[in-house]
Amino acid sequence: MSGLSATIDSMGIDIIVASLLLFVMGAISTFTMIKNRKLKKRIKVLAISLVKVEDFISSTKKDEKDNDVHKENFIKFLSDSRDWAYQYIEDVQSGLNKFVDSVDADIAYFDEYGDVLSVERPDYAAMKNISKAYKELKTLLPVEEK
Repeated sequence: MSGLSATIDSMGIDIIVASLLLFVMGAISTFTMIKNRKLKKRIKVLAISLVKVEDFISSTKKDEKDNDVHKENFIKFLSDSRDWAYQYIEDVQSGLNKFVDSVDADIAYFDEYGDVLSVERPDYAAMKNISKAYKELKTLLPVEEK
């Protein structure tokens, strides 16, 4: 009877660990999707702003002095937008790298031994999907040069 209890406790711990891993990966995925949606909205706003600035600059070509000021402001706007975009990309890549570093070993272990342990794992199908999604996510990161 105690062997059955130990097996049930062991399965319970496995389920809790797997559930926690799924929750964390889901939260990270949701966070990334939200950030991507915000980025798309910001890019649309930037594109609209860019068109408006271009229209404004072309309509004020009468006065050369004013035109020079507008050109400088436009160049500053483009530079600031580019800097923001690069910073955002760096932040997202840093977050993805932290995620990869934290779950890479677990996913590799599952990929290697998951088929053998599939009978004991009620979350096998979910872990298979997570492993596939993880590999796709990992392809978005730049390849490090050695």
